[in-house]
Amino acid sequence: MRKSDMDERKKLAAERAARAAKRKARAAVKIAASASEEARAKLEDLQDSFDDLQESLLMTRVRNNMEEVGTKLSLLPSKIEQLRTRGYAFRSFLENKIEVLAEKWEQARAKVSREIDKRTRELEQESDEVEGVLRQAATSAREASVSRAESALNTLESKVRAAESAIEAMYNTLEQNVNQTSAQVDEVEWLLDQIDEACFELHPAEDPVMACEAEYMETEKEGLKGILYLTDERLVFERKEQVATKKVLFITTEKETVHELLLEVPVGQIEEVKAQDKKKFLGRKEMLELLFAPEADFSGATFRLHGGAKNEDWDALIGRVKSGEIDKERTRPKDEAVVEAARAAPTKCPTCGATLPAEIVRGQREITCEYCGSVVRL
Repeated sequence: MRKSDMDERKKLAAERAARAAKRKARAAVKIAASASEEARAKLEDLQDSFDDLQESLLMTRVRNNMEEVGTKLSLLPSKIEQLRTRGYAFRSFLENKIEVLAEKWEQARAKVSREIDKRTRELEQESDEVEGVLRQAATSAREASVSRAESALNTLESKVRAAESAIEAMYNTLEQNVNQTSAQVDEVEWLLDQIDEACFELHPAEDPVMACEAEYMETEKEGLKGILYLTDERLVFERKEQVATKKVLFITTEKETVHELLLEVPVGQIEEVKAQDKKKFLGRKEMLELLFAPEADFSGATFRLHGGAKNEDWDALIGRVKSGEIDKERTRPKDEAVVEAARAAPTKCPTCGATLPAEIVRGQREITCEYCGSVVRL
């Protein structure tokens, strides 16, 4: 835990202790014996509400939230370092983004701490006044006094909520950026976990870019569940789901996990991407339709994305990989030996001597001679 967070905890603990001691020092006032049953119940409810409000006076929820955000931010540098160690080569902006966020967070934390102190002093003073009104209502038990106490308590509660909202607004944008960055790191961590478990191997010097849960649609409504991967060379779909192997009276009694590579296409052979949203009950379906080049092993494929993945994001990302724009996010250069091997691709089939296609698309690792069917590895 950082020193600033420890200091905040100590301050909050001291304020809680002081507030508790202050209230304990005051003798509890008994509700007047003449109070009606209705007035007595009302006064007891007001006292309970007042006691519950004491924790909020210290902005405890805001302080705890600030501590959680600060802790999340402090863990991100080591998480990103682990991703780099595991081989993730993209999103080079992450390191600098974390530095900027950390600097801004320290500035915001100091301002928020001062504002919390200011608001707490003001609210505690008003709380003392409300407590006096409650005591007066308890001793008199008159309807007007009870009504005045209820109004004073409601006003105090409104001021507490307004203070919380005002303080949260001071760091809300930063908190959103911290959460968004944390989500980006979690996405990459999940991607690398899936790569570790995948039933296929990455090519030499091939770098994964993104992955998400998806369905490879066989019909308009049904598909095979698995993981959709995008690397700097290929689009890959790996089926990964449990299927029923035995049923008794329509109830599944035995299952097995199916784990197999169903589709792989060089990104250079993706000719068109269509991001479509199809409505469903209380939501929408994130559909991604792809058309491939004639030389690809597949004419096209349609995927339904899951796990919060957005088809527009995938559309844009595929375009950036195809164009090479994604390379601007690299933390290390592509292995030049592999790049050179693609550039030095043979122009003639070694089997029949036919001229091979001159263009080698991004991600292509082999050429099939259209005349004799020989496969030439690049």
